[in-house]
Parts: sequence; C-alpha cells; structure tokens
Amino acid sequence: MQSRRPYNADVMTTPANTSRKTWNQLLLVGVGLLGGSIAAAVRQAGLAKNIVGVGRNPERLQAAQQAGLIDSYSTDLPSTAAESDFVIVCTPVGRVVADILTAATACKPETRLTDVGSVKATICSELQIQLPEGHSFIGSHPLAGSEKQGFEHACPNLFNNRTCIVTPDENSSSGALKDIKQFWKSLGMHVLEMSAKCHDIAIAETSHTPHVVSAALAAMLASENQPLTSTGFRDTTRIAAGSPDLWVDILLSNGKAISESLRTYTDRLNEFQNAIADGDATTLKKLLQEAKTNRDSLNT
Repeated sequence: MQSRRPYNADVMTTPANTSRKTWNQLLLVGVGLLGGSIAAAVRQAGLAKNIVGVGRNPERLQAAQQAGLIDSYSTDLPSTAAESDFVIVCTPVGRVVADILTAATACKPETRLTDVGSVKATICSELQIQLPEGHSFIGSHPLAGSEKQGFEHACPNLFNNRTCIVTPDENSSSGALKDIKQFWKSLGMHVLEMSAKCHDIAIAETSHTPHVVSAALAAMLASENQPLTSTGFRDTTRIAAGSPDLWVDILLSNGKAISESLRTYTDRLNEFQNAIADGDATTLKKLLQEAKTNRDSLNT
C-alpha cells in the first residue's frame, strides 16, 4: 500500500527546551483530562504565573483547584478571558466555536486563542468568518489522551514526545502561530503544521476510524463470551470505553472523511474475509504481513 501524506513531513519540529515564554494568565476552558493535564504540565514547566479554569460546574472546578491543577476558577468565561493572555478551549468539538467567540468578544486582540479538538475544518472555517476583526485563532490538536475522563486522570507528562498538529491558515497571525507552537514544544511535544482539511482526512484514518472499529468490535461481543476475553480483545477495544457523547460529536463533525476511511477499511476487511472463505493462504499471509510491517514501523 502506498503512503498517503497530506502534509510536508519537513515541517516536523522537535521539542524545544529553550526560549520558553511565561504567560501572565493561562485560561483553560474545560478542566477535564486534557485541560487538567495541560494545567499540570504548565505548572510543572513554570509556563504561567496564574492558571485559571472555566467551566459549568463550580463544584468540579473547585475540586480541580483543591487538587492543585488550577489557581482559581470561574463560570464566567468573558470576565476571565478579558484578564487572560492565553486561552485554550478544551471543550467538546461542538462547543469550541461558541467558546472561542465568547472569549474573543472580551479578550484583548493580542490574546492567543487555540483549542485541543480532534476535528479542525469546521471549527477553523467558522471562526475564520465569525472571529472579531483583529483577533487570531489557530487550531491545535495534541495527539495525546486516554479513554478515561476527568481531571482526576490528569498527567503532567501526557504530552512528552507526542505530536501536536497546528492548523494555521493564510490569514493567521505569524506572532500567534509562533507563540502557540512554542507553547506545545515547551510541554515536550513535536509540532506539525497542516491545513485543517488535511488534518481531518489524516486523523479520520489514524484516530476516528480506529474508534469506530473498536466500538463495533466491542458491541458485537456476546454476553456469554465476556468471561473469555483476554488481552487481545481488551487491547483492541480499549478506546471503545471513551465517552459516547464526546464521540458522537467528533464522528459527525468529521463525517465525510471518516466515511471515506471506513470504506477503505471495509474493502481491506473484505479482502481478509474472502481470503479466509476461499482458503487462500497466500493472500492471507500477504495481508497479515503488510499489517505486521505497518504496525512494527510504529515502534521505530
């Protein structure tokens, strides 16, 4: 199978340990697993003088503060955005546009605005039209996470040696792009630039389709066979334990690219099915060898 790369691999950078910028106030909209892990990593690296969390549930926010992840919290996004110089929206993809616009109406034009959503094209295109003049949003997608939810599972090392994709467009502020890239590098990440459209096509194959496949496999398990599952089944279906509400939002937001990726997957699955049904050991071994080669290359 030929490699399909919708980006220039030469733009990959390595984590930087120098020129770290310290932000006066970092605002995290949504303090769950990713928001909490960003807070923990920022505190560990000393990247912000003040870390503020915003959300809908003050009890959860207070618990995050008591856990030492954030310095203060609020349910009032505009007032906290007005006092912040960096805003990272960590809410579900269906809420990102509204949250960024709410923050942008109150914050200074030079305030950096980004998110962590795994879908980019719809978010970036809407904000390119709706964002107040003078403000700049650059999408981010740190490829780090877990099927677990909540700040209780936050980890300051979650981003070490992982990749973060940023999705600037032709109108993006060069200063904002530089700062946002440097921020993720300061958390130990490799940063890759892609267009929002290319991001969604690539992530459909590497993240969204695997979730659908994992969920379908988990859903077909007969209850009487549950005691017979071992590491193979459990490893393969681990990500199916993710939040259904969160994943409905993601899958529908990137529906076209995921549908295309699922068609490709179905074609390959049919090749396996036909080889098995026909007793075609040669084709079956070829398919398995190709799979092994691709999987082994992920460890290098």
